[in-house]
Amino acid sequence: MLSSLGAECIDADEMCHKLLFTKNIKDMVVEKFGSKILDSYDKIDRSRLAEIVFQDKTYLNTLCDILHPVVIDQIKSKINEIEKTCRKKAIVIDAALLEESELSLICDFIIFVNTIKGNRLNRCKISRNWTEGELEKREQFQMCLEDKKKKADYIIDNNSNVDNTFGQVNKFWQYYIDE
Repeated sequence: MLSSLGAECIDADEMCHKLLFTKNIKDMVVEKFGSKILDSYDKIDRSRLAEIVFQDKTYLNTLCDILHPVVIDQIKSKINEIEKTCRKKAIVIDAALLEESELSLICDFIIFVNTIKGNRLNRCKISRNWTEGELEKREQFQMCLEDKKKKADYIIDNNSNVDNTFGQVNKFWQYYIDE
């Protein structure tokens, strides 16, 4: 939604997913978690990897220790590139682990998009084919939602329809960005 208003969006999760296909990162991840995470094409099977890392916080931390430094560097490079070449009014970093990865330190504003569990689950079932257990595993290893809310500069309620949510996004944009 912010991109439709003129922001440049950087998707940290997408960057992590792409990194898993690079030789260097793939080799490090396979070294830590074993060849059982590889599919028949010798690529990392993200669902197999998720089964492992969401069993134990230390496994998730190991994966984050591999991915986060590279992703943070890529995000900083992307920001520099955008600032030099574009006339965007804002750059948005979309990241589930914004605080945990310390990406929040380079942000001017933190927006928390609040959605009740039932809506989060329905959306994850549709977009990712996750079960309730899979959502719960992922959320239990993240900063709790109440703490994320407390750290946010702005909260958007995403429990209604798209028009309502866009209205809130637009209000934020007009107040903070288009001032």
